[in-house]
Amino acid sequence: MVTRKTWIMAAIATGAVVTMLGVFSNTAFGFGCSPFSMVNGWKNLSLNSMMESGGMMSSMMSDSPKDVIIKVVSSQQVSVGQNSQVTLLVLDRNTGQPITGAQVSIGLEEGAPMSTMNMIGSMFDAEELGEGKYVVKFSVDKPGYYTLHVHVIPSGKSMSSMMRNHMDVGIIAK
Repeated sequence: MVTRKTWIMAAIATGAVVTMLGVFSNTAFGFGCSPFSMVNGWKNLSLNSMMESGGMMSSMMSDSPKDVIIKVVSSQQVSVGQNSQVTLLVLDRNTGQPITGAQVSIGLEEGAPMSTMNMIGSMFDAEELGEGKYVVKFSVDKPGYYTLHVHVIPSGKSMSSMMRNHMDVGIIAK
């Protein structure tokens, strides 16, 4: 059975292939940056490395969520070597009402957003708590700054909305 996460990763991979096909042009099909600079950042074409290609991903994602509001409602400081969690509140941008039934997909990166390209593991989904709250559970092995890449696909919306509804959350591990 094909899951929604599989479709998301396939869409990211398709975008990478389209970008790779643009290496002979000045821009990568309207993404507005040199495909050669993006290719240099790719380690290989595995699905997880697609999240690591900062040039392509950052140009495809919105600067701020378009359909939702994402708020961090817990501490952003976690303990090294322990199971940690961060709670998010997801609201409808137009009504301000809590969004339930959304898919909230998370990527965990060591360092500042799209700076190290060191993604820790694969993307995973946050757990819905109800009333628009979603909990992100993870652990880190060493102290430092981490980034949670939060992607929200509201219920009934297509997976392309994950790029419209992206926000980076800084995490400090001590």
